[in-house]
Amino acid sequence: MSLKNVEQNMNVSDITLYLKCPRKVYYSKRSQKKRSNDNVSYVEHLLLKEFGLRYPQLLEHFSSKADDMKDIIQSEFNEICVELSIIYASELEGVSESTIMDAINNIQVCIEDVSCNIKGMLADTHNMLLVKALCGMELEPVLYGSKMKVSGIPAGMINLDGSHVPVIIKTGKCPEYGIWADDRLHMAAFSMLAQEVHNKPIDDGIVIYSRSGCIRPSKIRANDKRQVLGICSHIRKIKEGFLPERKQTPLCEDCEFLESCEIKYSLASKFF
Repeated sequence: MSLKNVEQNMNVSDITLYLKCPRKVYYSKRSQKKRSNDNVSYVEHLLLKEFGLRYPQLLEHFSSKADDMKDIIQSEFNEICVELSIIYASELEGVSESTIMDAINNIQVCIEDVSCNIKGMLADTHNMLLVKALCGMELEPVLYGSKMKVSGIPAGMINLDGSHVPVIIKTGKCPEYGIWADDRLHMAAFSMLAQEVHNKPIDDGIVIYSRSGCIRPSKIRANDKRQVLGICSHIRKIKEGFLPERKQTPLCEDCEFLESCEIKYSLASKFF
């Protein structure tokens, strides 16, 4: 099934955009001119996304005593570096070789942490059920919730103790414990879609923090689902034309919609 073949007016990606900045939803909907993706952080994101998608097949090869774990992970990362421009040809159009090399070098230093954290996970017998489920992960299934009128593609779905559990990949810093609040809402959105698809309550989710090699299971609470529904309501208003208030943050400097956002902000400020 393709997302183009289902009647829907919202995607889970709209929710993640909203969590970063509500104005991103506004400009994305209106196809505002974007800045070039020729920046290191964007390429790092693509590398780490692809890296995370390969964690399940990596887990199949390892035991907690594997001496060559780091070498295998390194080999997989090298393969990703070679294939990145093929898999993400559109995304990397116009991105310079120097930018790509800088991103590769930045992720290279993470290989040691990834190896150590995966090894630590495999050493804990309590994780074996999760590891087995991840090894059989269905990659990027299409989910559509007719009640919510929301669709999306998680990184994967696993069968964990008889329950269909969504898996998402995050490419940023991993928290010391648990998962970040925004990641919980992202995960909750997919659990709500999967719940409707499989007609069964789903209260679990998995976050892969691919930069560090940490895999974090987490419970989804009723309040998480309540917040997701509230965000969906706000997104619909934005898509209908409501422009959210501009909030200046350090992330604004790398935003692809910065130019459009600054112009809108300057024009609006003249009336106050």
